Amino acid sequence: METQDYIQNRINTNIRQYEELSKKYHKCHIGFMIACFSCFIGVVILDVIYLIVPVVWLIHASCVLILAGLFLLFFDVLNDYSSKSLEYKYKANLLCYEKNLYQAKQSGFKGFAFRCERFM
Repeated sequence: METQDYIQNRINTNIRQYEELSKKYHKCHIGFMIACFSCFIGVVILDVIYLIVPVVWLIHASCVLILAGLFLLFFDVLNDYSSKSLEYKYKANLLCYEKNLYQAKQSGFKGFAFRCERFM
């Protein structure tokens, strides 16, 4: 298989796939963090309203929001979405490095490519 075909068929498709997975996991992580933050802000707002209008269901709603926020936080931590996002981003960067290495070898920078391979 020629170098250009290998880059187009294997490396570029894997780079795109890893970048898409990285974006997907990053969006999941950010979504869970926004949901947790919203739940906890809702608790603060309900507690302030409870000071003005003492109604028991506001305390019950605060308890439910605290439990929902903790559930979302632990769900995100247990699934480790931020780490998965960084892992796929790292793999995409490694493949970009490999692609540049193949292109350097092909264009005649064999000494440079050899030095890069040693540190890879």
